[in-house]
Order: sequence, then C-alpha cells, then structure tokens
Amino acid sequence: MQHNCEINKQVKESWKKGLIVRSSRLMKHLSQKIKYKKLLSMTVSAVIFFLCAYYVINNFQWSAVFQLLKQVDLKLFLGASAGTIIFYWLIRTMRWSVLLKAAGIHVDFYRLYLVGVISMAFAIVTPFQSGEAVKVELLKKIGALDRIPGYGIFMTERILDLIIVLLMALICLLFGVVKYLDRWTMFAAVALILICITVFFLIIRRTSPGNAVGRFFQPFNQCVKNGRVLTIVVSLTIVSWLIIILGWYASLRSIAILINFPEMVALTTITTLISILSLIPGALGISEVSISSFLVYFQQDIPLAQTGALIIRLYGVMALILGFIHLLPFWKLIRAGKQMPANVD
Repeated sequence: MQHNCEINKQVKESWKKGLIVRSSRLMKHLSQKIKYKKLLSMTVSAVIFFLCAYYVINNFQWSAVFQLLKQVDLKLFLGASAGTIIFYWLIRTMRWSVLLKAAGIHVDFYRLYLVGVISMAFAIVTPFQSGEAVKVELLKKIGALDRIPGYGIFMTERILDLIIVLLMALICLLFGVVKYLDRWTMFAAVALILICITVFFLIIRRTSPGNAVGRFFQPFNQCVKNGRVLTIVVSLTIVSWLIIILGWYASLRSIAILINFPEMVALTTITTLISILSLIPGALGISEVSISSFLVYFQQDIPLAQTGALIIRLYGVMALILGFIHLLPFWKLIRAGKQMPANVD
C-alpha cells in the first residue's frame, strides 16, 4: 500500500514537472512568435516610411508649396487650431472622467485634464497613438488608480474611438463620397464589421469578472450595461471627432482649400485610420501622402493639395506646442506635492 502511494506521488511529481516544462516551452514559443511579429511590423512600417518619405521629398512641388504657405491666413489657422485642440482635450477629459466615475474612481477634473493633455500630445508622435496610455501610468504614479482598471478604461476609450471612426468612414463610403469600392462590396464590409462588433460585445459581456481578462474589460462591460453612461461617452466621442474635423476644415480653409462636410469627414477619418494602422511614429510621410492624395481626388490642384497636407501636419505641431505649455502647471502640481485624490467607492 505504501509502495503504491510512493508510486502515485512520483507520478504526480513527474506530471507536474512535465507540465512546467511544457508550459515553459509554450511560453518560449509564444515569446519568439511575438518577437518575430514585432520585428515584421517594424520592418513593414520602416519600408512604408522610407517609400513615403522618398515620395514626399521627390514629388512634392516644394517651390509652389512654400509660396502657398506664405499666403496662409495666420489668424484663422492659429485661432481655429488652438481653439479646436483645447476644446477637443476638454471633451476627451470629460469622457475620461465619466468612465472613471462609472468605475467608482473620482479624480479632480483640472488635474485629470493636465494628465490627459500631456498624454494626448505625446500620442501624436507614437505608433498607433499608443502614447496616450501614459495617462494611466501618471495617474498610477500619483496614486489615483490601479493599473488594470486604468488600462481597462483606456481600452474602452480606444474601442469607442475605433467604432465611431470606422462608422463615420463607412457612411462616407456608402454615400459615395469616396468611390474607391463598389456599393455591394461596401455593404458587405459594413455587415462584416457590424457582425464582428456584435460578437465582440457578446463575448466581453459573458466574460467572468473573476479572471484577469474579466477585470481588464470590466470598465467596458460597465459602460455597455449602463445605458446612461454609454449614451454620454458615445456622444462625447462623436463630438470630439467632429471637433477634429472642424479643426482640419479651418486649417485647410486658411490656405483657401474648400471642400464640403461629407468630404471633410471622409478625409479626416480615413486618413486618420491609415496613419494609425501604419504604425509609423507621428505618421510621418504616410499622412502627407494620404492627405494630399485625397485632396487631389477631391479636385484640388496638386500644389494646393500638397500644401494642405503640410498645414494638417502643422496642426499636429500646434497640438504638441500646446501640450508642452501644459507641462508647466502639471510639474508645479507635482513639485508642490499635490496628489490627485481618488475615492474608490
């Protein structure tokens, strides 16, 4: 009997060791696959960047572009860009605040705004606009929230942005603003995207809050299940993107580029998606090529279209400058030892 117990014990120990070895091999294999995928994405992004940079340097009509830039309406550009950027930041901070409160986390709006501004400005120069996630780390650093719910709320924002931008872009395509694809292909694409979104919602709603995945997506679940919160955050998301569209419109208007509202929506949403998916920091090159190509498609002269792409780049530079200015009050708060009080209900 004792001999059998010892054999069973040895079998269990051997099974545990085998499981550990297999798990270790699996993790090593997954780690290698992630490294290869990361290397592949970096290589593809680098190739796209160099091709776009080569095109911009060699094909932009720089002498004509510089002449057109000299004619920019500075009052309109500076006023509209600064106004829309700050208003955009305020709306995004309101959305962030609503999601935090829905999760039982309360942070002072002014300090939340400062953290949000710095992270949104930083996002401009990072691949996939991932730099905005720094706001989670900043809030964690000063004890305002934990990392898992923080990134869960950030992911909720990203999902909402993706859905709204995709739908705005698809609506423009469906109504023939951009006729790159035939109508039936577009209907199929819309149906597929809606099905994927529905399946994603159903899976997330059925995920148990007891595991890590459930805790991560708990803020998203709370948002979806609470009709009032969902209505508010979706409305704020739509308003924030309309503000960006208005900012781009005013920037293009400052150099006498006039396109209608549906074309403006298509230009902003589709080129933004292209820039984000390129994984190029700051969308350098790809943004200029895609925006100028769209403006030419909308029957703008080539030199004017290329100038329009550069004025949108300057719009992004304005956001960086304004974000840098906000560093001063932020660091004053940090140096004064003032922390963001967070009351978790």
